[in-house]
Amino acid sequence: RSMMRREDAFAAITDETKRQQAEKAKEKGDGIFAFANSDGWEKYDEKDGITVYTMKSESGLNCVKGEGVLNFNSNVIEDFAFQSETKPKCDDGCEESSIIESFGDDIKFEYLRYKGKLLVSGRDFVNVSVKYVDSEGRSIISAYSVPHPDKPEQDGYVRGDVKTAGWIITPDKDNEDKSHVVYVTEIDFAGSLPTALVNSVNTKQGFFIAKLAEELKKEF
Repeated sequence: RSMMRREDAFAAITDETKRQQAEKAKEKGDGIFAFANSDGWEKYDEKDGITVYTMKSESGLNCVKGEGVLNFNSNVIEDFAFQSETKPKCDDGCEESSIIESFGDDIKFEYLRYKGKLLVSGRDFVNVSVKYVDSEGRSIISAYSVPHPDKPEQDGYVRGDVKTAGWIITPDKDNEDKSHVVYVTEIDFAGSLPTALVNSVNTKQGFFIAKLAEELKKEF
């Protein structure tokens, strides 16, 4: 997992726009640690060893952070969290999660679709997502929304905008089958949502780590 190979992965993207989008996802990944550790987070909920925090971003968007320790190797968690089929397994509101195109194992453009409820239209997202290991040995996944020529806006769905979504997976120094995991999101759902739905989204996003752990236990 050398950094060299990852630089090559970006260079392999011949479409300049897409390469810049992937590089920006990595830049956002490098900023995720500061975002996860900023002062504004307030504790929202806690269960099964996972703590959920929320915060309003400077632009008034809802941000969510989930944090906990999982008894799995950081590489296993990173690979599983990066797979497109993981999202619907861990979130019953996600009705589609598919790769539009990928570049190697570490860069992909993906389409996510969530069913509507409480008289609110469904939301869909087109994201670029990258994974890498940073200089501290942490596994990072970073995604944000971009337009993609193969996925124009779909009838019946409102296109949302993921400003930042990411994972920081830190291996335990003493136990390689244990990792400290943080998952953060800042998402513009495009249009006002009823408070009840916002709260439900907060809970789902924040406890996504717990669902991920359940699914990992089934598979490993």
